[in-house]
Amino acid sequence: MEKIEIVGVAENIFTHRGFSEKGCYASVCADNCCRRGCDVDKETYELIMLHRDEIEKIRGLSIEQCFEKQWSGQTDFLGRDSISSTVVSGTCAFHISSGKGCALWQMVFKYNCSRRIIPSTCRLYPLTWDKGLLRLVDDIEKECDCLNPCNCAASNLWETQKEAIEDIFIINPSGNC
Repeated sequence: MEKIEIVGVAENIFTHRGFSEKGCYASVCADNCCRRGCDVDKETYELIMLHRDEIEKIRGLSIEQCFEKQWSGQTDFLGRDSISSTVVSGTCAFHISSGKGCALWQMVFKYNCSRRIIPSTCRLYPLTWDKGLLRLVDDIEKECDCLNPCNCAASNLWETQKEAIEDIFIINPSGNC
């Protein structure tokens, strides 16, 4: 299974509070991180296309309405490319307006699809990567559970995001970017 090479990890990932045991679903953020849409890995795109009928039923949109027209050409994504989701009614085209989460999360939790059907950018939030560095996003949504002072999580972001990190990346501190 393909992975993205990471050659450095920002120190604050090990000190920043992670999610509570409920994960991002504990946030009262109304899925604010979804309002900009997301970058969809090529591998994720291919999984979405395999399950397009189910996803179209969940969302009530054609898959074509969910994506921008052009691929990014950025090779540091699973499948070595990415395409942006569209924004529909102020949120990612895959977001479910009647509740928390999106059609892609539902495909994992209700229909037992691979977690790789969820874009890496979404699975990792509030982490991101750029030029081989795994780091915090520049602007964490202020309602995010990982910023909530009532979140008594003993774990840091590295620990709470570890499953996604290990699935998506190969950490190679001696690598070259």
